[in-house]
Amino acid sequence: MYFKFEREYHLEVHHCKVSVIEWGNPEGEPVLCLHGWLDNAATFHYLAPLLTKDTNYRLIAIEFPGHGQSDHLHPAADYQFLSGISVIDSVIDILKLEKPKFLAHSMGAALSVIYAGVFPDKVGSIVSIDALGALVSSPEGTVIQLQKALLQRKQRSGNKRYFKDLKTAATARAQVSELPVDILLPLIERGVTLCEEGYQWSSDSRLKHLSWLRLTEPQLEAIMRNIVCPVQVILASGGLSNEYPGIEQRFGYLERVERVDMEGGHHLHMQFADAVAEKIIGFWSKNEQNKSN
Repeated sequence: MYFKFEREYHLEVHHCKVSVIEWGNPEGEPVLCLHGWLDNAATFHYLAPLLTKDTNYRLIAIEFPGHGQSDHLHPAADYQFLSGISVIDSVIDILKLEKPKFLAHSMGAALSVIYAGVFPDKVGSIVSIDALGALVSSPEGTVIQLQKALLQRKQRSGNKRYFKDLKTAATARAQVSELPVDILLPLIERGVTLCEEGYQWSSDSRLKHLSWLRLTEPQLEAIMRNIVCPVQVILASGGLSNEYPGIEQRFGYLERVERVDMEGGHHLHMQFADAVAEKIIGFWSKNEQNKSN
């Protein structure tokens, strides 16, 4: 392993090993870090040291089932986007976290908003990186979503791909990413396993299957309007906000929201960690001051 983390361990969540990485003071204020789809906890490799230097934060980055070094679900089980909130809830209960802050990217950011709407008293604040809410469907799109999801599960998975070394794997990932190879390496090392044929992706190929159902926009609105904690939304100029056609109206669902527009791609927290960390620390500090006043 080229990249070391301060603390690593795993939890048993629904009979599945969920891997965890931590940075910062083990007794400090908890910050639950949630990665994006097909990523892993190393997505916070550059950001975490900046957020824990000279602070009292405990950053706890989990890896959802099927991602990173966490277990894959049983072959008879099925990955569903919304089941992620059950993983979050279990981790909070197991670690006995009292109103943790959420620091989340992409898929993790979408789940953090949904969780905070379902359990508004269990979340201290949210930093949502390049996402606000989840991808949604119209009622009419439900049939199409179900058809596609079922047909996907009847298809045979493709041949496994192997790489001779980590740099080769990172080069392959860089072809579909805005990040250069050197920045990708921590994410790649955490996202592969070594076997006789070489390195292969550790993520479960079934993660690429569509969920059976998506929320509708009115359902998501009802959830988001139930959020009481402050939310910071960091959007990248070259990010994925164009995939959320209703993202602008979603700011109106939240009572306490701060929008930050920054240069960068979807993984801008890895590209420009210093600038992103500055925005996050400022947001956390401001909310601490508001609580004390």
